[in-house]
Amino acid sequence: MGSNKTIVWFRRDLRIEDNPALAAAARDGSVFPVYIWCPQDEGQFYPGRVSRWWLKQSLYHLDHSLRSLGAELVLIRTQSTLAALLECIEAIGATKVVFNHLYDPISLVCDHNIKGKLVELGISVQSYNADLLNEPWEVYDARGQAFTTFEAYWDKSFNMQRELVTLLPPWKLVPATGNVAKCSIEELGLEKETEKASNALLARAWSPGWSNADKALSEFSELHLLEYSKNRTKVGQNSTSLLSPYLHFGELSVRKVFQLARMKQILWAKEGNSIGVESVTLFLRAIGLREYSRYLCFNFPFTHERPLLSNLNFFPWQADQNNFKAWRQGRTGYPLVDAGMRELWATGWIHNRIRVIVSSFAVKVLLLPWKWGMKYFWDTLLDADLESDILGWQYISGSLPDGHELERLDSPEVQGSKFDPEGEYVRHWLPELARLPTEWIHHPWDAPDNVLKVSGVELGFNYPKPFIEIDLAREHLTKAIFKMWEMEAAAKAANSNGTDEVVVDNSDGIESLPIPKVILKNNAPCPTYSSNDQKVPTCQNSKSNQFNRKRSKHMEEERPLQDNLHNPNEVGTSRTNEDCSSTAESSMSKKQTTSRNSFSVPQSCSSSKDNSFLECESSDMKQSWQEQIDMEQSSSKGATGDECL
Repeated sequence: MGSNKTIVWFRRDLRIEDNPALAAAARDGSVFPVYIWCPQDEGQFYPGRVSRWWLKQSLYHLDHSLRSLGAELVLIRTQSTLAALLECIEAIGATKVVFNHLYDPISLVCDHNIKGKLVELGISVQSYNADLLNEPWEVYDARGQAFTTFEAYWDKSFNMQRELVTLLPPWKLVPATGNVAKCSIEELGLEKETEKASNALLARAWSPGWSNADKALSEFSELHLLEYSKNRTKVGQNSTSLLSPYLHFGELSVRKVFQLARMKQILWAKEGNSIGVESVTLFLRAIGLREYSRYLCFNFPFTHERPLLSNLNFFPWQADQNNFKAWRQGRTGYPLVDAGMRELWATGWIHNRIRVIVSSFAVKVLLLPWKWGMKYFWDTLLDADLESDILGWQYISGSLPDGHELERLDSPEVQGSKFDPEGEYVRHWLPELARLPTEWIHHPWDAPDNVLKVSGVELGFNYPKPFIEIDLAREHLTKAIFKMWEMEAAAKAANSNGTDEVVVDNSDGIESLPIPKVILKNNAPCPTYSSNDQKVPTCQNSKSNQFNRKRSKHMEEERPLQDNLHNPNEVGTSRTNEDCSSTAESSMSKKQTTSRNSFSVPQSCSSSKDNSFLECESSDMKQSWQEQIDMEQSSSKGATGDECL
């Protein structure tokens, strides 16, 4: 064991098993585990109520585990993460800071700046991969281009040679001592007094913490994985793994999940169990989608506020606050959509199939800006995950090369008959429709008057009439698509005439939450520390960061335009030796690698006005989403009782 005093900075890696940063610190000497809660750093992506509840419980669990090994978890609430780290360094005389990588664009910039400041002060900094099978900068095509379709990415990533080593928890931790202004978990302020009654219901269905995550994984692999291919689309049941909250908070190692599933697949293949093999294949694809969400956020760090396909910049979103409120509260008049949104409101959880259905309804039927839906999911989901939310909403809105066709509009009535054929899910979450016969449960507006009367359903009174007919919604969607193509063509014509017109997202003028926007800035040379360290993306080939999608056949016939989707293997972010610059340096190393440009996402790590690395653009909103949601939840009577999971 070495003699270093190392600060282990916990974030979304709240486990002691297979935690590379903790393991490295334990080998080098004494450790000082710390969790820093800085609401200013969260910015517009401040976690919602249920997500903060989970975080609080997970921190309790982690602290208990660390104490059993000999070191307590120091909790700090601060207005500056950097200042808190510097206080810890001074208090214990630390010689090193270690942590595990995060991949959302805001964290990338925050981590980059903090590392740079610490290195300037002579502090050794090292970071590790504790969240992915492969780092985003390790998976590129033969030309060094970033993949822009999941199939191509996963085929390469899945088949890469890898040495997946899961690290055992440290046998013992030697604590580094020092006096810092720490606080209790309650003093972190993760849970308001007014939230505790509602949050108590969550504990009936969920058990946060890394050891409970291990139990959940074992239960899933032994009892549910075999039938995963058959049951995964059944709504209203625990037919999925339910591991996503544990993975988000880093209570569960994705390497461990992958290895366990692959071992099952190998054994079932040897036994000739084709159902089991298919189930594992589908489950690993779900893991792959999580990996891909981080991959996209790293290589295209503007995707939290701008579509990957450039033509979607011109889509005429309808910023209707009334429609948005009806969608949030489950009052659209379409039972399956409303049931899903009410379950989300009450429990913080909905099945993945329901997530697809309700999000598709928001952007295709109501034409609501996809960023509104993404932010609402972030505010309300128990497993809210920025990268996964970005991938999901861009996929549904047709913003990805391999996403839903923009003109594809699935009827909620048909989806209900397919995924909730007996109407049990709808009846559970819409008690006003509980007595309606199955024949009409997904389209009560077609039910005869006498059936509605006997069932106690009064359309327009105790259950709303549909906001809009699906056929009319299809017409509106088609018109919006044509308008998008026209606006894109006009913008290109203006640019070709030498006007140099600046094109921005068509939703930029919509009243919405101030979401940070990516600004391209020249980046100072950043010295490297180690091959383990976090890389930051560059925009060397920034022109290839916007893509155009091939239109459907009837669209091509009616508006012949030149721009089709490029071959996904021929577009993307180029990766050369200079494209990935490390975000830390060794105090002993003098060698530097430079990158001309990098993507910069504003955040609140530093308030310095002369910080050239950060720049922020945002639009103001009269009332924040969180204030509106808090008001609605405080006045809601639906989020109580046995409805919670």
